[in-house]
Amino acid sequence: MMQALFEGRAMDFLRDAAFGAKPCIFVHVPKTAGTSLRAELAAILPPDINIHVDYKDTSRSFHDRIDDAVSRFLDQAGPRGIRFASGHIVGRHVTRIAQQMPQARFITMLRDPVARVVSDFRHQCSPRHPGHEAFRARVPDLGAYLDLGWEMDKAALHLLPGEVLATRDPAACIAHVMQRYAFVGIQEMYDLSFRTLTALAGRQQPPRLRENVNTDEDGAAAIDAAMAQRIRARNPLDCALYTHFAAALRRAAPALRSALA
Repeated sequence: MMQALFEGRAMDFLRDAAFGAKPCIFVHVPKTAGTSLRAELAAILPPDINIHVDYKDTSRSFHDRIDDAVSRFLDQAGPRGIRFASGHIVGRHVTRIAQQMPQARFITMLRDPVARVVSDFRHQCSPRHPGHEAFRARVPDLGAYLDLGWEMDKAALHLLPGEVLATRDPAACIAHVMQRYAFVGIQEMYDLSFRTLTALAGRQQPPRLRENVNTDEDGAAAIDAAMAQRIRARNPLDCALYTHFAAALRRAAPALRSALA
């Protein structure tokens, strides 16, 4: 569906990708303005459900808790007629949901990987994040955070199934996202991305909310060039995904804005 958009056929894209009665699943990559987006889309597409886990529960692994949360969602989605769901689900969950809900439309948001990594690190250090004190004791600074392999290429982890992620092939990763997702928004183009998503939901409107934002949200601008380069080197798949979809949306923007007018 996005191929039409990226070829300049914005009206065709808005028609063919419209959610209609199909459930919309928002794959929420952390620190991509997703909390605000989720709240506004949920208001447009009731009934909705948030696929979440209790971060204070340390009796089981996060892996097991999020798998159970997805199972609960799948048990409830049909009987409750869910039209919108969101959560910090990962690629294996997207595959599972797509298999059981073949009509679902998947959407997501991406953000410049340098800014996203810095924001994610600062969020996990802040009192707004459960377990922040233990995190800060283990991870004293951004440099130490970059050494945590499981925290890197986080957008790719959320969007891609394991077999695609394992290839480490940017072209294969981009192709999968193009095939699976109805729309990939860009945080740095939030107004256009939001208007597009609400148009697909049947009620185009401008964004009104900004939730769960760090007070130093723009702090990525303060890191030096060497640290920025180190972040990019540690997140090659996220950089490839962001570069591709940001450039494609930027090229498509004039036609898309005209179609939304």
